[in-house]
Amino acid sequence: MQKHVEELCAVIMTGGKSSRMGGGIKSFKKFNNKTIFDRIYKILNNQINNIIINTNSEEEYFKKYNKTIIKDKIKGHLGPLAGIHASLNWINKNMPQVNWLISVPSDTPFIPNDLINRLYLKAKENNKQIVLAKSNNIIHPVIGIWNINLLESLEYNLLNGERKIIVWAKNHELDFEEFFEENYDPFFNINYEEDLIKAKEIEENFIAE
Repeated sequence: MQKHVEELCAVIMTGGKSSRMGGGIKSFKKFNNKTIFDRIYKILNNQINNIIINTNSEEEYFKKYNKTIIKDKIKGHLGPLAGIHASLNWINKNMPQVNWLISVPSDTPFIPNDLINRLYLKAKENNKQIVLAKSNNIIHPVIGIWNINLLESLEYNLLNGERKIIVWAKNHELDFEEFFEENYDPFFNINYEEDLIKAKEIEENFIAE
């Protein structure tokens, strides 16, 4: 798959409160003199043209990327499902050529260079509406591909109190794509200050420039 496939759009999810980091924008924390967000953005930008950013505050920090910034449509800090919903809703209204959304959290700096391609191919080849990423047999519900046709179902479930991605996803045609790196988890996520130290070590020892 080439980068120019236009039926795909990726969203970087930055809608959380980063409470375990003491607040602020977690994705702008640095290790090895580079922010978490910049790493994710670069990896995605090498794979896909259409990228949007989901955030519920601090919009000014993201303006330099010249990407569309969207807030949760359903208010109340309802979690990642609300960010996925807002993204599907925006795509539905503004990008009629896009049939698929790929969601990525803003705290996983080592996402694979073939993430978009593999999720997309798994969904298309197996005729699935949702494909979620896995590593070491652990499901990563925020990292996945979602068909645009899921918007109505997701909105209904959100408004009726559903907050868990996996619970809602299991009501649809669901599959998983397993990613493996021998020396580190490709979906290692940064929640605490000490995770920045571990990320620094992973990058220095295992990530090729």
